[in-house]
Amino acid sequence: MANYSTSANVILTVNGKQAQKMLSQLEKDAQRLERGIAKAATAGDKATMKKLQRELNSTRKMMEQLRGTAFNVDNTLRRLDKATPKELNKVLRQLQQQLNGIQRGTAAWDAHVAKIKAVKEELQRVNAAMAPQRSMWERMNIWLNNCQTALLGIGAAVTGLVLAGRKAVNAYAEMEQEMANVRKFTGMTAEEVEALNEEFKKMDTRTSREELNQLAQEAGRLGKSSQEDVLGFVRAADKINVALDNLGEGATLTLSKLTGIFGDEKRLGTEKSLLAVGSVINELSQNCSASAPYLAEFASRMGGVGSQAGMTVQQIMGFAAVLDSNNQKLEASSTALSQVIVRIYQDPAKYARVAGMDVQRFSELVKTDMNAALIEFLSTLRQAGNMDVLSPMFKDMGENGSRAISALSTLANHIDEVKSQQLVANEAFEQATSIDKEFNVQNNTVQAGLEKAKKRVNELAVELGEKLQPVMRFVISSSTIALKVLREMVDFFIEYKREIGLLCMSIAAYTLVAKGSMIASKAWNLVVAAGSAVARTARTAVMALRIGYLQLTNQITKAEAMTKLFNRTTKASPWGIIIALVAAAAGAVYSFYQRTKEAREEAERQRKEMEEWRKSLTDLDAASAEYSSKEITRLKALYNEATNESVATDKRRAAAEKLQNLYPDYFKNLS
Repeated sequence: MANYSTSANVILTVNGKQAQKMLSQLEKDAQRLERGIAKAATAGDKATMKKLQRELNSTRKMMEQLRGTAFNVDNTLRRLDKATPKELNKVLRQLQQQLNGIQRGTAAWDAHVAKIKAVKEELQRVNAAMAPQRSMWERMNIWLNNCQTALLGIGAAVTGLVLAGRKAVNAYAEMEQEMANVRKFTGMTAEEVEALNEEFKKMDTRTSREELNQLAQEAGRLGKSSQEDVLGFVRAADKINVALDNLGEGATLTLSKLTGIFGDEKRLGTEKSLLAVGSVINELSQNCSASAPYLAEFASRMGGVGSQAGMTVQQIMGFAAVLDSNNQKLEASSTALSQVIVRIYQDPAKYARVAGMDVQRFSELVKTDMNAALIEFLSTLRQAGNMDVLSPMFKDMGENGSRAISALSTLANHIDEVKSQQLVANEAFEQATSIDKEFNVQNNTVQAGLEKAKKRVNELAVELGEKLQPVMRFVISSSTIALKVLREMVDFFIEYKREIGLLCMSIAAYTLVAKGSMIASKAWNLVVAAGSAVARTARTAVMALRIGYLQLTNQITKAEAMTKLFNRTTKASPWGIIIALVAAAAGAVYSFYQRTKEAREEAERQRKEMEEWRKSLTDLDAASAEYSSKEITRLKALYNEATNESVATDKRRAAAEKLQNLYPDYFKNLS
């Protein structure tokens, strides 16, 4: 308990500035009133004296109350360990109220706060002493409830770590699977694929490493097996996919096939040829309303015929740009242009005559430059006139389909645009930089930054998963073992369910027998206690007989000594003891028979060897009880006759002689 040497003079500190001011004002008022009373007494003004005296009494009362509050607080603080809960609560309220008038940071504030803490601690000890004792289980539950938030947080953190570790291992497994597929399609060794992936990590791209490995698999499908060719294809294909994200899935595979069909890959290499074709598509799609997927698909459909005719991919895409800009269907347009090129090759003279061209010159042009021959042919058709003129000409050429005629008419009417788009395509192909410029734009957007950040996180997860993979494998193996053990246990219980049931029944039977044995032991203890009670009853009866004999033979001193001994032993009068002995003997015999019967029924199997002894003991106790009862009755009659003053002396002596004859040894010892 904190010990504070606070006195009534410390009221000013205890109550704070407000109480100090109030007490000071009351003291001044009291002094003023005392002076006023003295003046009134001198003047003989009794009415004023009474009035001022009443005010002085009220002022002094307020001062005493103010000092009394501090005294009560101080008194309670001096005996905190003996204060009642009511006193402690009252002092705590007073101290908290007084705290409002004390300035923080002062010595008075610190001292007052220390007193409040001391009172609160004492209250806590009192409450703890009055609280009921809780079991260990209850205390543990209370502790768990108090720590619930922390435990849940720890559990959530552990669960989060486990899930994060599992996710990291899955990320590593997925990456390793993609790398295995690269080995499968390219024929590269594991070390070469590892080196290839190290190069992938250095690439500044928004594309994930899994997707880069998938591009490497496409390179393997195209027959590329060296690390240089695969890496070049992946770099170019990645730029095309990022810059021309609307090309669709598998577009880079299609473009790569085109570079092989038109021979660009042999001339420029894998990476440069892909970038050149990608630049053509990017420039044409930006230069007109043609879409990138249309250009790529049109070139793919025209690839076989165009390459055989000696045309370039940029020339074919120039035709495709004009057709798409004029809303011509892809399939019909590519088919119509392919058929025209084939038929011109088959019979150039026929087409020259229909168009009104020089047959010899046109035939030579077809052999040397099919693109120039086709442009000249379409230019001639445009000069011929409108559809009323072109329709018979198409009929003569064998072009009867409406879609084919529509495509050829569109090209003829926009032949200057075809020339312009081919120039743009040729320039883009030669520079092969358009795709790089577009890639730099698309690779540095806000969305690209988010994807790069996600990519870095995934790389960290892959590295972590590679390190945690042995641990996770052990965890999975342990789980497998646990499941196997559980399965074996279930199979064991199913297979031996009958034996297990019999074992459970045996255990239950043994438990019942053990409890029955305990009950029988308790019954036997009761039997022994009853026998002891009968023996004590017999000893008490004999002692009563001794007292009677001593009284009959006028041995008063010995009788008194025996009576005191008897009273100390029985703590009752002789007559009450005789009646109590008879009742106790009868009750003991009845209880003995009942307990013995129950003991024999419940412990028959466990205590066979004791049966005969128990029976003999039962007979002996019953005979003893019966004999004791008869003797007590007989002795009582003789004693009454010997002590009855109304009976003649000779009869009393005869009764005493009968008692002496019954117990000669006993009365001989008394003599």
